[in-house]
Amino acid sequence: MRRMAGFTLIELMITMAIIAILAAVAYPAYQDYIRRGIRSAGQQYLMDLTQREEQFLLDRRVYTNVIGDFNLTPPGEIQNRYQAAVITLIAGPPQGFRIALSPVAGSTMAADGTLIVNNLQQRWRSVDAADAAFTAGSDCRWEDTRCTPQ
Repeated sequence: MRRMAGFTLIELMITMAIIAILAAVAYPAYQDYIRRGIRSAGQQYLMDLTQREEQFLLDRRVYTNVIGDFNLTPPGEIQNRYQAAVITLIAGPPQGFRIALSPVAGSTMAADGTLIVNNLQQRWRSVDAADAAFTAGSDCRWEDTRCTPQ
């Protein structure tokens, strides 16, 4: 009687365990990669808004808090993950602005914090969107990709 070719149950179980271990290691890294990509798209959108805000200042000698004045729509990858950007004008002299892009609660970006940029080109992420300026102890600079705001 010939032995039939094939895999035993033990061999299949070992293979499945190896695949499960690899997936458990790779999936969080993949999630972090996706989160950083979405954050980067949000940062680029804020920089576009900042540039248009500065152009608006050059054209009309005043900043605006109406995003519709810029004719700029957010990219698709951030529309479901971030709320509409909010421009807050800062009384002068000299006049300034702060633009905040807050994540949607319950989305993959919720723990990432609010992206904020101001007229001085200071850029940070904060849990509290009302932060007027960067706080070194609790906020993260945009350049700090692995930082989590407190």
